Amino acid sequence: MLYYSLNKISPKVNFSEATILGQAPDKGLYFPEKIPAVPKQIVENIEEFSNEQIAFEVIAPYVGHTIPKQELQRIVSETINFNFPLQQVSDNIFSFELFHGPTLAFKDVGARFMARCLGYFLKNEKENTTVLVATSGDTGGAVADGFYDVDRINVVILYPHGKISDIQ
Repeated sequence: MLYYSLNKISPKVNFSEATILGQAPDKGLYFPEKIPAVPKQIVENIEEFSNEQIAFEVIAPYVGHTIPKQELQRIVSETINFNFPLQQVSDNIFSFELFHGPTLAFKDVGARFMARCLGYFLKNEKENTTVLVATSGDTGGAVADGFYDVDRINVVILYPHGKISDIQ
């Protein structure tokens, strides 16, 4: 799968390049060329699949061949290794409570996945990479926890002085 910049000036890139760059050279966000459908077999038999199997099947088309299957399965396993309950909202609507992760932020899932993918892509680099995060909320904690112990990556988190709540 290829990703294009929402500013539509930069060339299309694969998942690895989009992950490493973070933002397109034209300052646009990367977006997938298409949104693949979840396989019908999974949707119709969802109770038969583990959370890890479902997550792997959903994310695999986005990653393409940039991460080998076994490595992607490890990344997915490490990403969702905490409980996030499924809550019924109405008869046919359910919602995952993603705020049960290590930092109590819904961003735990995304930060962990990003950290592990970036760690995989940079594992053979000689120099460390620095990830810079500016936030007034719980993104900082989720990113710090997600990147904890990921080789070759340093994280710097900037918080605006006096602009965050006590709980954050």
